[in-house]
Amino acid sequence: MPITIEQVSQKTGLSVSTVSKALNDYPDIAPETKERVLQIARELNYQPSAAARNLRRKHTNKIGFILPFAVSYISEYVSGLITGAAMAAEATGYNIVLYTNQSNQHEQLAKICRAREVDGLLLRGTDHVDETFALLDHEEIPFVITGRRVDHPHASYIVPDNFGGSLTLMRHLIDLGHKRIAFTSRPALFETNTDRMAGYLEGLRQADIVIDRDLIIETSVEPHSGYSAMNTLLNLSNPPTALFAIHDLIAIDAMQAAFERGLRVPEDLSIASFDGIQATQITKPPITTARQPITDIGKRAVEMLLKRIADHSTPPMREIVPVQLIVRESTARAQ
Repeated sequence: MPITIEQVSQKTGLSVSTVSKALNDYPDIAPETKERVLQIARELNYQPSAAARNLRRKHTNKIGFILPFAVSYISEYVSGLITGAAMAAEATGYNIVLYTNQSNQHEQLAKICRAREVDGLLLRGTDHVDETFALLDHEEIPFVITGRRVDHPHASYIVPDNFGGSLTLMRHLIDLGHKRIAFTSRPALFETNTDRMAGYLEGLRQADIVIDRDLIIETSVEPHSGYSAMNTLLNLSNPPTALFAIHDLIAIDAMQAAFERGLRVPEDLSIASFDGIQATQITKPPITTARQPITDIGKRAVEMLLKRIADHSTPPMREIVPVQLIVRESTARAQ
């Protein structure tokens, strides 16, 4: 059983109150008394109760990271965000508590807030925006959203430049002579989908290329969604010569579908995507991608959140992070 502060008190012959003050470095305790208490505490291997300490200090030194899906859907991208967040948190004495949220999202969030399990929250996207933010405001829990731009007056967020990165990627494909460029959307990504599609459409507009709605196809979170979408596109009477996949995993699925059709990438079909996960470097061929600094976004999200934890009156912070076009062997000049 763990050693209690009462046992340290008995060993030293001092009151529990005096021992507690010595352990917490109160200035009204004589140095020799403090050293005696600390020595006995080390000998007994005493560890203070984190729960009791947090109750006194009114903070937990914990940050909650809420994912709105099952743990089985944690991708390389989300793993990168968690890694960055954990690095920044640990550097400042905080720990990350991961919550996966499969159902009853609002109810679970309410329990976390009311139990004061954490000092603040990182949200990986969120449904029911108004309801969620009303709860967080009422419970006075600071929060930052990662990876999703949210047009709400109380929302802090950090996102990649989804529009600018998509437009740059489109210009790359158009400069290679492609005019029939497909786009795989994902409505469940909300503003991320909106912004990346806007970059796609703006690229076509700037090049005076007529928009063909048959070349825009929806995908979903289910596995192999990109595979099915690519097959649908290749079944068109006039299929695309290039594909802009809304994120890298869709591009990897699409490449497999193309190979099974006997197509060569990039000779017969150029494929490009967004995010820049490591897996795009080891596909054959490696995939051209608009790479966002995933780990850095996780770090920066924690830094923003800690500012709001330290001062709840800090106004919402919003950052759009530049992305970098990484040209690899999956894109080539149109034939």
